[in-house]
Amino acid sequence: MPEIREKTIEVLKRLKAQEEKPKPRLESFSNNKQMKKEEPVQIINIPQRNIENLMHKINEIERRMKTGSNSYFNSYYDLKNAEETFIKEVEKIKKYNFQIPEITMKRINEKVALIERKAIMGGQK
Repeated sequence: MPEIREKTIEVLKRLKAQEEKPKPRLESFSNNKQMKKEEPVQIINIPQRNIENLMHKINEIERRMKTGSNSYFNSYYDLKNAEETFIKEVEKIKKYNFQIPEITMKRINEKVALIERKAIMGGQK
């Protein structure tokens, strides 16, 4: 028994109907927290601006280290110095109880935890 071919118009209609189906977003399958867009931060005081600048500097140095655009060891020492400065600035903010928005404090605490975790892991080697 020979196979019956679909008419061309039916094939085109079927293919067009497939195009109109909603496609799942890849973001919904990802557990990566960095995929989320960060809300813009409003700077309300100088200590907050300093902390934001230091976090940006740390992220920039880490990016340079991953891409290998500079000498790794120079970037490593720059990163360690930036992290030390960041930790001192965080201690100053907590000591003098500066008013920092909740979103920024959450990011600060995450960065501090990451730095401390790296320091612990580095000490075990």
